[in-house]
Amino acid sequence: MNEHRVKTSMSVMEMGKLLGIGKTDAYWLIKKKPFEIIIVDKKMRIMIDSFEKWYAAQSHYHKVASVDLGKEE
Repeated sequence: MNEHRVKTSMSVMEMGKLLGIGKTDAYWLIKKKPFEIIIVDKKMRIMIDSFEKWYAAQSHYHKVASVDLGKEE
């Protein structure tokens, strides 16, 4: 049986790619704490639901990349 779990978080690099920003700008944005972050294996993960809520309420950043946030492989 091939089951896919719904992805609930993304890496900092995935967020950067999604917004078309580099590593430094991605971490600068995280430092402002606009969305929920968790630590998994000593790495930051951005909660997708809180990211989407923040994204909908702001107008500065725009999604430039197609990153599949829906499924975890």
